[in-house]
Amino acid sequence: MLILSGTITVAPEDVARITDAAIEMMEATRAEPGCLEYEFAEVIGAPGTIRVFERWATHEALEDHFAAPHMAVWQEALGGATVRARDLCTYEGIDAINKL
Repeated sequence: MLILSGTITVAPEDVARITDAAIEMMEATRAEPGCLEYEFAEVIGAPGTIRVFERWATHEALEDHFAAPHMAVWQEALGGATVRARDLCTYEGIDAINKL
């Protein structure tokens, strides 16, 4: 299992502009094969900071996600915002919950 976690920081006034695209991105991505979890959430107390959390079954599923049409739409929406920072990390994980 792969875990992606981090933040994307945009100008606070741009959050409303990208919200619909973020919702569409989450919905489309959650329907992808191999997507176990996919979330965006605005960080309380840090205007413009969006927490990103993803879990993928395989490396291949994640690679396919990067090539998905809705990824291009999301990138276009972000292109219309002032992106101040991106900090995303990938981790290898085990599915310990399902093994209990």
